[in-house]
Amino acid sequence: MNNIFGRFFSTDSVISRFDPRTKILIDFFFVIILLLANSWLTYGILVLFVLTGITASKIPIAVFWSGLKSIMSLVILMMLIQLVLIAPSSRSDVLLAVGWFKISESGLINSAIIALRFFLMILMTTLLTATTRPTQIADGISSLLKPLNRAGLDTKTFALLISMTLRFVPILSDEFSTIVDAQRSRGLSLKTGSFFKRVKALIPMIVPLISVAFNKALTLADTMELRGFINAKDRSSYHQLNYHKNDFIVLIIFLFVAFFVIFFSYAKL
Repeated sequence: MNNIFGRFFSTDSVISRFDPRTKILIDFFFVIILLLANSWLTYGILVLFVLTGITASKIPIAVFWSGLKSIMSLVILMMLIQLVLIAPSSRSDVLLAVGWFKISESGLINSAIIALRFFLMILMTTLLTATTRPTQIADGISSLLKPLNRAGLDTKTFALLISMTLRFVPILSDEFSTIVDAQRSRGLSLKTGSFFKRVKALIPMIVPLISVAFNKALTLADTMELRGFINAKDRSSYHQLNYHKNDFIVLIIFLFVAFFVIFFSYAKL
């Protein structure tokens, strides 16, 4: 499994039965609350909330681990930048000094916080996409943005674009894996040689991938035209979204989590 983003896993879990608007709202405001957290206690509350959601989703841990591995290089780079740029505030703040290069305790803490934030955001996003079909996500976004229709914005077309994007990400990921395997069978290696040589080796893979993307996009356009699709603005939805008791319960729980995070972050205890 090369890319789990946009992949739906059919499980008979309480989270998969939530209204998609509930999950979208929680995922959106979770990122905001995560940026407001500023203590290990508040991060612990958020980690507990995420782990509870992962357990309740009944989705294998390997799926979430795959999502974390996809951003591991970016997280390591961000951590190294924090270690280099954050100078020690005092002599006692220095943990390691090699010539001009110094690693401070504050830099190490900031690096850990950035990594934790990235990991929690990816886990929550994976939880959303893995327990919600792309069409449900599109319907949920369209419903949440419906008030913007009064301002002349075509929210249904926007939701349709998001749905298509979520569908194409795993498809193109699988196609890229197939192309890579075909090139490796011909003796091409991406793990040897200099950096520029490895970048140059990607060209034979990118060109066919772009060709596949255009072909699939044209096929999708022809299919939509044959089925009489004109525009998304005036179309109704076959599946109607309805909130249930469990949706209100989880929203109340999330409100309590958000309250405690904000309280413990900014209250003067």
